[in-house]
Amino acid sequence: MVEYDPGIIQEFANELYRKARNLCFFYAFVFGAVGGIALGLFVGKVWIAIIGGIMAGALGYFYGLQKGFLLKLQAQTALCQVRIEGNTRQET
Repeated sequence: MVEYDPGIIQEFANELYRKARNLCFFYAFVFGAVGGIALGLFVGKVWIAIIGGIMAGALGYFYGLQKGFLLKLQAQTALCQVRIEGNTRQET
């Protein structure tokens, strides 16, 4: 039978926080570099590629912030459940 191990939940929360830190830059790069610049190059104007890259990168960054916040919230919920379990455990 599998035993309860709060360390597993702590590892899960640590991993969620790591992912949350990286999401902002990932989405900024994906939206900015790939999306915005590709659009500008498709149109054929370098200045549109630069402006599109900056604007799409900013949008991607803020989208990543939102997604990162949700991951942090999920991690905090898991940690809160561990704390509740620890506080309410009946020692026999």
